Amino acid sequence: MILKTLIQTLSQEEIQSFKAYLGRRNKRVDTKNTQLLVLLQKDELPKKIDVILYGKPNRNAYHALCKRLHDNLIDFIASRSFETESSEELQVFKLLLSARIFYENQQFTAGIKTLAKAETKALQIDLYSALSEIYHTQIQYAHQHAEVDLDALFERFRHNQKLYNQQENLNLAYASLQHNLLKKSAEKQENIHSLLEKTFTNFEIDLNESLSFKSLYQLLEIINTLAHRLHDFSAILPLISSIEQKISARTANPLKHLFYRIHSLYFIANAYFRNRQFEMAQTYLAQMEAAMDADRGRYKVRFRENALLLHSLTLNYTGQATAAIDCIEKNLQLPKLKPSPDILLALTVFYVQQQNYKKAVQQLNRLKHSDSWYLEKEGHDWLIKRDLVALIIHLELEHIDLTDSLLRRFRRTHAQAIATDNRLALFLSNLRQIHNTPQVVDEPQFRESVKKHFTTQELFKEDIFLLSFFAWLKAKISKTPIYTTTLDLLDLV
Repeated sequence: MILKTLIQTLSQEEIQSFKAYLGRRNKRVDTKNTQLLVLLQKDELPKKIDVILYGKPNRNAYHALCKRLHDNLIDFIASRSFETESSEELQVFKLLLSARIFYENQQFTAGIKTLAKAETKALQIDLYSALSEIYHTQIQYAHQHAEVDLDALFERFRHNQKLYNQQENLNLAYASLQHNLLKKSAEKQENIHSLLEKTFTNFEIDLNESLSFKSLYQLLEIINTLAHRLHDFSAILPLISSIEQKISARTANPLKHLFYRIHSLYFIANAYFRNRQFEMAQTYLAQMEAAMDADRGRYKVRFRENALLLHSLTLNYTGQATAAIDCIEKNLQLPKLKPSPDILLALTVFYVQQQNYKKAVQQLNRLKHSDSWYLEKEGHDWLIKRDLVALIIHLELEHIDLTDSLLRRFRRTHAQAIATDNRLALFLSNLRQIHNTPQVVDEPQFRESVKKHFTTQELFKEDIFLLSFFAWLKAKISKTPIYTTTLDLLDLV
């Protein structure tokens, strides 16, 4: 249900604002839209919702109410955006619209001056789409201004068109790559470099100095997505470093493209973290947090949980587990903070590594949405990690029947991933053996088979989160603390 999905994207603060908005719009006291809003916030849509609302079956009235609430929600989101949006992009489009109105009313002097101002602002922020419209309007009315150098205007138009096409090609490349990865999610017939090279060639993308900040951000998003899909962050680091150098050269104006700059710094910090280069990760995380404070903290709320997650993960995997746990726990106590699934899963893993399984299961139980909800919001990899953590916790707590049930469910739910990912299949097989026969961890044959997972060459390529699961397995056979075993494995690579 689209309306329910839209509502679930709103924060608690936005929900309260929307209720107030509905209250101002309601002309009758018996309007059901606020009551419907409350029902749609529930994880599962109640059965016979029309009966709940009207006291009797009335599907027609219910559907009409849904349509009115949907229309009101769209109006609310749009009006709230215009109220809070003070971006340079919006200013440019306002100037462009004003200039066109001036021209339509034959106010040519006001029109050309306003367009010039819009062009200056758009050039400062590489807003190629707006510049295209600005140059189109300037050319359209050039005959009204004898002083205009038409050749120079044409040249600016063509140069912008080239940059605009380059930016759009990146958009096409991103869409194409996402589409192909979804179709072939289980295949790894190509490595990251060949996939990127083929995609960039197909869409005529050149990593040169003319790329805009937004284009560099799009590149990072493409590369990050590919690394996530193929579980290979080590291969992307050289390309990330190359893009980072281009971004660093364009930060003379700290407020320019602030949203893209913060997001880019997050991608870079995350890439270094996933490659165990923790000092570099902390360096870029500090830059990200400083950028979040810029412009009166305009994007602080938007990126707060991204920064919190990466900061706590970096602390945890550099031997500061207590600080990592405290960092998240303190933030979870803040008002109006609805913790993301990533935050809760990270805290669950931290408690598992400290072998505090009761605390771990408390955090795990806070992940109350359905599998389909998490699959849509977080993706299949996230769901696999959550289910693996759940298996480990309940096995350690000796919940025998529940572990049996979770194992069967895991094999059924993630059958395709198990069939195509040898690492996952091996881990699951070992976990099942430990569950069925706990004393197997003392058998030399089993111990030797498990140790084969821990060669330096294999660990170097391993994703840091999957490495954490293997660290649990190694701790079981070596009878060492999970956390110190995890750090020891990191030291090997």
